[in-house]
Amino acid sequence: MRSAPPRLTFQLPGRWLTVDPRDEQHAREQVEVIVRELAGVADDAALARRRLRQSFNRAIVAARDAEAHALFLCIEAAPGVALPASLTVHAPERLRMTPAVGTSADAVLGVLGQGLASSTSAGADTARRLDGPRASVLRTERQFEELVEEDGISVTAVRLEADYWFAVPGSKQVVLASFATPLGEIRNAMLNLFDSIALAASFDAVTVDAR
Repeated sequence: MRSAPPRLTFQLPGRWLTVDPRDEQHAREQVEVIVRELAGVADDAALARRRLRQSFNRAIVAARDAEAHALFLCIEAAPGVALPASLTVHAPERLRMTPAVGTSADAVLGVLGQGLASSTSAGADTARRLDGPRASVLRTERQFEELVEEDGISVTAVRLEADYWFAVPGSKQVVLASFATPLGEIRNAMLNLFDSIALAASFDAVTVDAR
């Protein structure tokens, strides 16, 4: 037996659906079920359904393109509290620290923070380190306005995306957990929720049979 790279696990509150972004047709069918559960099937909820559908389908495409390890779609944050949100987890191969960098979380996150400080990518200037009892992360956030149209009716929604960068213990690798929600109008509440989930995450050692 030998040890495999530690796996990042989350304690997700409420009800979340695990989706395989590689099977896009099945993933979209799962989205339709979630959308109807969240928004209902009434005619006057058509715009809300389209808004949710766009948000979840975007998460599926992004997860597939990033070759994500996992994609989770939130149905309820607590019993009776509907909350549309997604969580995508992947380890970008291009983001492996140079040999000169140590393997401590402080070293890896420090170098990553320096890189973000000089980056022009969306949200890089919001980079902030967060420390919790189980994890330390670097968080960036972005907000986008989106026009949603259905049957001649349109509404502008605010999409919030928050990225959390984790340093894999004992390595120079990072894992990226990306949250997204169409509820950007309540940014602070959503960030508080995402922060609490990220800071409660932990790496579990995994062993594999080398035979």
